[in-house]
Amino acid sequence: MFGQNPIRAQDDGNGETLWVQEVFYTLQGEGPFSGEPSVFVRLAGCNLRCYWCDTEFENSTWKPSLDEVVSRIEALRPRHCDLIVLTGGEPLRQQIGPLIGRLLAEGLRVQIETNGTLWRALPDDPRLTIVCSPKTPALHPRMVPRIDIYKYVLQQGAVDPADGLPVASTQLRGQAVRLFRPPPGKPVYVMPCDEAGLSDENRRAATKSALDHGYRLTLQLHKIAGIP
Repeated sequence: MFGQNPIRAQDDGNGETLWVQEVFYTLQGEGPFSGEPSVFVRLAGCNLRCYWCDTEFENSTWKPSLDEVVSRIEALRPRHCDLIVLTGGEPLRQQIGPLIGRLLAEGLRVQIETNGTLWRALPDDPRLTIVCSPKTPALHPRMVPRIDIYKYVLQQGAVDPADGLPVASTQLRGQAVRLFRPPPGKPVYVMPCDEAGLSDENRRAATKSALDHGYRLTLQLHKIAGIP
């Protein structure tokens, strides 16, 4: 969307109907489950407007029932795939608790990819993994204790050498902002921002951050492999 999306408020629906951008089978390209076969459920709409975001999450008119979403997942999911990734946009903008409950009841694993600024009551289950990519200086205080893993998108020249993490706004290009820092002991992944003409520089910055601070480097494997 490259910062052109509307900023959408949190939806107070009951989760029996969701606004879905797309559902597709692929390999998870980033973070702790990188390389694993996964079914992605991309929820529409976001409460932020990141200027470098290259994902489309606003042009869908599909608002399926919970049963329809689960049926679509099952139609796409091979028997060997047990990982369902809920992403966006911002998935916690909608009430995804009922969907997560259904998926966990089927014995599946669920990963949420969130910016961490919104809170929802979610199941407490070891098969649910919450990965947060902070885009703002503060996260929702009730969300922080639920986050399992942090993932930061790095840009050359916008990294604090003291901790190897971002010091630039994701909302306004060129503005200095110190993004939320992870609590001690939480796993941290760093990933280069995929910017035209700057990808090599950003990759070097992310590599240096991982080497200097003990983080885990993650690349966008799906783009390298040429898959969705």
